[in-house]
Amino acid sequence: MGKVFWAWTILAGLLLARMGYNEIYAPETQSPEITATLLLTGGLLIGLLGATGLVGLLGWIPGPAARLGAKK
Repeated sequence: MGKVFWAWTILAGLLLARMGYNEIYAPETQSPEITATLLLTGGLLIGLLGATGLVGLLGWIPGPAARLGAKK
Protein backbone atom coordinates (compact mmCIF):
# COMPACT_ATOMS: atom_id res chain seq x y z
CA MET A 1 0.00 0.00 0.00
CA GLY A 2 1.18 3.47 -0.71
CA LYS A 3 2.32 5.98 1.82
CA VAL A 4 -0.54 8.25 0.82
CA PHE A 5 -3.08 5.64 1.93
CA TRP A 6 -1.44 5.32 5.34
CA ALA A 7 -1.24 9.10 5.69
CA TRP A 8 -4.95 9.37 4.94
CA THR A 9 -5.61 6.62 7.48
CA ILE A 10 -3.77 8.65 10.12
CA LEU A 11 -5.72 11.77 9.18
CA ALA A 12 -9.01 9.86 9.38
CA GLY A 13 -8.07 8.65 12.87
CA LEU A 14 -7.20 12.15 13.98
CA LEU A 15 -10.48 13.46 12.58
CA LEU A 16 -12.42 10.78 14.41
CA ALA A 17 -10.59 11.55 17.65
CA ARG A 18 -11.29 15.27 17.17
CA MET A 19 -14.99 14.46 16.78
CA GLY A 20 -14.76 12.68 20.13
CA TYR A 21 -13.23 15.76 21.77
CA ASN A 22 -16.01 17.90 20.31
CA GLU A 23 -18.61 15.47 21.62
CA ILE A 24 -17.37 15.98 25.17
CA TYR A 25 -18.13 19.69 25.06
CA ALA A 26 -21.45 19.44 23.17
CA PRO A 27 -24.23 20.26 25.67
CA GLU A 28 -27.12 18.72 23.72
CA THR A 29 -25.98 15.07 23.62
CA GLN A 30 -27.66 12.40 25.71
CA SER A 31 -24.61 10.39 26.76
CA PRO A 32 -21.43 12.24 25.84
CA GLU A 33 -19.21 9.96 27.94
CA ILE A 34 -19.95 6.80 25.98
CA THR A 35 -19.95 8.46 22.57
CA ALA A 36 -16.77 10.41 23.27
CA THR A 37 -15.02 7.31 24.60
CA LEU A 38 -15.91 5.33 21.49
CA LEU A 39 -14.85 8.12 19.14
CA LEU A 40 -11.59 8.81 20.98
CA THR A 41 -10.65 5.16 21.28
CA GLY A 42 -11.56 4.40 17.68
CA GLY A 43 -9.80 7.47 16.34
CA LEU A 44 -6.61 6.83 18.24
CA LEU A 45 -6.57 3.15 17.24
CA ILE A 46 -7.10 4.05 13.57
CA GLY A 47 -4.31 6.60 13.83
CA LEU A 48 -2.03 3.99 15.40
CA LEU A 49 -2.86 1.55 12.62
CA GLY A 50 -2.03 4.21 10.03
CA ALA A 51 1.27 5.08 11.73
CA THR A 52 2.21 1.40 11.88
CA GLY A 53 1.44 1.00 8.21
CA LEU A 54 3.32 4.15 7.31
CA VAL A 55 6.55 2.87 8.85
CA GLY A 56 6.16 -0.31 6.81
CA LEU A 57 5.24 -2.85 9.43
CA LEU A 58 1.99 -3.63 7.61
CA GLY A 59 3.59 -3.89 4.18
CA TRP A 60 2.50 -7.52 3.84
CA ILE A 61 -1.15 -6.48 3.42
CA PRO A 62 -1.95 -6.31 -0.31
CA GLY A 63 -3.12 -2.89 -1.38
CA PRO A 64 -5.94 -1.90 -3.73
CA ALA A 65 -3.59 -1.88 -6.72
CA ALA A 66 -2.52 -5.47 -6.03
CA ARG A 67 -6.13 -6.59 -5.87
CA LEU A 68 -6.82 -5.02 -9.26
CA GLY A 69 -3.93 -6.89 -10.84
CA ALA A 70 -1.57 -3.95 -11.32
CA LYS A 71 2.11 -4.69 -11.68
CA LYS A 72 4.60 -3.19 -9.25
